[in-house]
Amino acid sequence: MTVAAAATMLFAAEGVTAQETTGDVAQATTELQAPVDGYTKIEVSDLPVTVTKAVEEDKTGADVTEAWVDSENKTFKLTLATEGAEPETAYINAAGEWIEPKE
Repeated sequence: MTVAAAATMLFAAEGVTAQETTGDVAQATTELQAPVDGYTKIEVSDLPVTVTKAVEEDKTGADVTEAWVDSENKTFKLTLATEGAEPETAYINAAGEWIEPKE
């Protein structure tokens, strides 16, 4: 009887592990959704040097926390965080020029 109980616990633990793995796969699929308002999320480290330089020079003390790209128009949507202030959304082109958001 002890062997049966141990086997049942072993199979139950394997079932939980399989469910957790399936949950991770579903989450990864969710992150690859269609672009929102024409912009596709990218890693901040993938921003062009011209964009990061413009942030450093024009938005002193701000850090880019999130970034999106509109590949068609070569523009970027950034979430900028500055200590003690609410995060702001800013738009910039690949040349490092600040732009108005597209409608």
